[in-house]
Amino acid sequence: CGGKNGTLSPQLRRIAEEELGETDSRRTEALAELIQLLEEEPELNARKDPDFLVRFIRVRKYSVEAALKTLRNYYKNRAACPSIYEEFVPSIIKDTARSLFTVLPDRDAHGRLTLVVTMGRWMPNTLPYHELQQASMICFEYMAADPSSQTAGISIIVDYNEFTADKVFSCRVGLMRRAVEFLQDCLPVRMKGLHIVRQSYAFDLLFALIRPFMKKKLVDRIHFHGMNFDALHEEVPASILPEEYGGHGPPLDFEGFWKRLEKEEPSYVENNRYGYHGKTQLAMLEDNEEVEITAL
Repeated sequence: CGGKNGTLSPQLRRIAEEELGETDSRRTEALAELIQLLEEEPELNARKDPDFLVRFIRVRKYSVEAALKTLRNYYKNRAACPSIYEEFVPSIIKDTARSLFTVLPDRDAHGRLTLVVTMGRWMPNTLPYHELQQASMICFEYMAADPSSQTAGISIIVDYNEFTADKVFSCRVGLMRRAVEFLQDCLPVRMKGLHIVRQSYAFDLLFALIRPFMKKKLVDRIHFHGMNFDALHEEVPASILPEEYGGHGPPLDFEGFWKRLEKEEPSYVENNRYGYHGKTQLAMLEDNEEVEITAL
């Protein structure tokens, strides 16, 4: 979730200029404005290093007020979900969760990172839902630190092969709601495409539960592919996808990805030092106690 240089390649710089309105001078001004606004919020101990703050400025297209709101939401979401964030470092993620998440080594057609989630392989009897969600948040934090995620955006592929109805009943609706909120209102990346593949009727049950929490912008970026991967390949080329998604790229590498993640452990430890504190944090925890424990 840190430790990456915030400078942009020529391709990403062009995207930042054309789509976000970024220039060197505007970035300097916006960072100064945001830091000043944060100084006026004593209950929020936010990270203030430029590489971190520019993530929020970019995803809100240089509206400093909108960036501040997203930053507040980011820390509020963390405070409201202690089961996710109390020990929020890659090293605690179990092998049963690691085998479900990886980021492809190559970029998609737009220069984006692609997260692959093999959700259908989740076994609730060996991995509680909150640990599944914690692993996903660890991955999102990792992707958010990459400048391409803040400019070109990210793609997500969720594979629901072998996802059954009994797994739906192991989900925790309150935490799922928080996850949707995090994607929409807190995460400092541009979420450009959510691709659902190999889904069955059990996915329809799950989607019916979380659809009410989704804003139109997110819904419009969800693509349902089933077993037909032609449209998927227009966004994520077959050359970087494994055989199970109609590709001819390398097999999914879960172990290698998590080894890369563990090298970022110090930045997670550093990031965990920040957030709301005192009465503000206690109020959020009390307000969200029911959300944390809600299950079907």
